[in-house]
Amino acid sequence: MPATRAYAQSKSANLMFAIELDRRSRRAGWGIISNAAHPGLTKTNLQLSGPSQGKDSPTLLERFYRVSRQVTPFMWQEVDEGILPALYAATSQQAEGGAFYGPRGFYELAGGGVTDAKVPAHAASETDARRLWEISEQLTGVTF
Repeated sequence: MPATRAYAQSKSANLMFAIELDRRSRRAGWGIISNAAHPGLTKTNLQLSGPSQGKDSPTLLERFYRVSRQVTPFMWQEVDEGILPALYAATSQQAEGGAFYGPRGFYELAGGGVTDAKVPAHAASETDARRLWEISEQLTGVTF
């Protein structure tokens, strides 16, 4: 599996797991509030070093990131802005369980504060989230 696809799947799994944790907490009365957040396009080294995975020549995706930072800087934000959705989700009294937060700006890519993010259709299935939880329990040997 290509590294970028594996990365995307891991992010979807994190989102599904967070939402499922909130569902289970509500049903069982655990008192845990679980939500998720994403930083949008934030200027970190992940986009520049991650896609090439240590290869000698940059991948197409890495080249795209480098060019887009130059050509469309409005689509990218500094780390101080990119961290806001995660800080909001973790600390705000208004943050809700089962919610997903991201940047308020254009297509949730950058800037403008924090907003409710769109949960991708492939991550919205309650059945799939339950199955992910069950598989996680089997693989880790930890159950709740």
